[in-house]
Amino acid sequence: MKAVDYFHKKPALLNCAQAILTAWQKEYDIAENTILEFKQYGGGRAPEGACGALYAAEYLMKKHHQQSIYKEFSVYAGSIACKEIRKNGVVSCQKCVEIADELLQNARAKKE
Repeated sequence: MKAVDYFHKKPALLNCAQAILTAWQKEYDIAENTILEFKQYGGGRAPEGACGALYAAEYLMKKHHQQSIYKEFSVYAGSIACKEIRKNGVVSCQKCVEIADELLQNARAKKE
């Protein structure tokens, strides 16, 4: 499943960061408690105000010693900061989840 399939969907109603981790849970061997911990990073509450979806994707990239996706994400979303992305109104939170998910897919494909 794609991360967007978990974003704000019943029954769990996961935030953007949790949706990314849940979609990649098997591939990256992510514990359930880690997904629960990432509840605190949705809605612009990730460190330095980063988009939660990006923050979760970056967490996975660092965990597996892969290159940062911050620059690529910024090109698509216009910023890495949640509040700036929302203020611009061009890219929705759902689209941010899709962008982060796609960048993870691309990084994984390059690694294989």
